[in-house]
Amino acid sequence: MKYLPAYLLGAIVLSGCATKPIEYYYGNYEKAYYHNTKDGTPQSLEKYQKALEDVIQTSEKKGMRVPPGVYCEYGYLLSKKGSSEAGRYFDLEVQTYPESARFIAFLKTQLNQK
Repeated sequence: MKYLPAYLLGAIVLSGCATKPIEYYYGNYEKAYYHNTKDGTPQSLEKYQKALEDVIQTSEKKGMRVPPGVYCEYGYLLSKKGSSEAGRYFDLEVQTYPESARFIAFLKTQLNQK
């Protein structure tokens, strides 16, 4: 049985350490989501929407990727309020996370049927 040369084994081990983890900014998202889900009041919904806006704006200012699903959630809130801006955020979700394309297409179909 042949063994890997030490330098090749070292290169493999070090290459695994060289990748930088993706960092996301969440701000007050978790707390606002919890209170909106628990309370369900117009005030908690407003705080939740502002938390999503903060995540989007701060992430963009810092040059960070917006966390998965945040554009979609924000777009969904806008669509529930009848805003024409909702589609823009759905498209941003697909641009940022192409794997969400099928879900976003399904969501748009469901929202257009209502």
